[in-house]
Amino acid sequence: MSNTFNDKSYNEAVQTAHMRFAVIAPVIQGLFSEPTKTAYYKKIAEKPLKMPDGREVLLNFNTFEKWEARYKKDRMDGLMPRSRSDKGGSRVLPDTAIAEIFRLKQQFPRINATLIYTKLIADGFIKQSEVSVSAVQRFIKKNDLKSVNNLNIKDRKAFEEEFPGDMYQADTCHSIYITENGTKRKTFLYHIVDDHSRLIVGAKFFYNDNAYNFQLVLKEAVARHGLCKKIYMDYTEEKTMPKVF
Repeated sequence: MSNTFNDKSYNEAVQTAHMRFAVIAPVIQGLFSEPTKTAYYKKIAEKPLKMPDGREVLLNFNTFEKWEARYKKDRMDGLMPRSRSDKGGSRVLPDTAIAEIFRLKQQFPRINATLIYTKLIADGFIKQSEVSVSAVQRFIKKNDLKSVNNLNIKDRKAFEEEFPGDMYQADTCHSIYITENGTKRKTFLYHIVDDHSRLIVGAKFFYNDNAYNFQLVLKEAVARHGLCKKIYMDYTEEKTMPKVF
């Protein structure tokens, strides 16, 4: 497949966010055994952490506290590394991408900026080489989704399940075309995200958009991360599945 979903730097950024969440998760979920969270962070700081690129780095415990603060503010988006290429430059989102952001936020109020960015690339609204995930994050935060570009948008209060596993969010997006045995075929990306932690618990590409393929991804997500209490997803007659079950 193309670099849309396999770009090394973007994949490393996502892996870094997951690594950072793994460090702070015991504090977020109140599962650490040390007397205080600071004591827990100091214990973790005694050994080097392995980065997605293979490097082992010793970090100050204050760094973990910063990760915790960023996670509480922006969830998994806050743990994504901030690209230096964004500094000192302006990367403008095209009007078509802005309209799609409003549509996605209206249809899926709890979808985060990282997933929106991925869908914008997959559906051809932006190019990864021209627009960064930070640009989408800044746009959503700055505009608060109140714009004359969409007068029918409803202002919604933020909602989040209390604990990991309380609810998974699932969606399908039209993805890239690949050539296999001389035939050009369209692909679909299924992804499932934990509502509380924003951890991607399941994701896989398929040639067909149907309920059977979704069930394969869900089965793998449950096998790796456990049962959830309910699932939030877009409803279509073709999939014949309820919106929340």
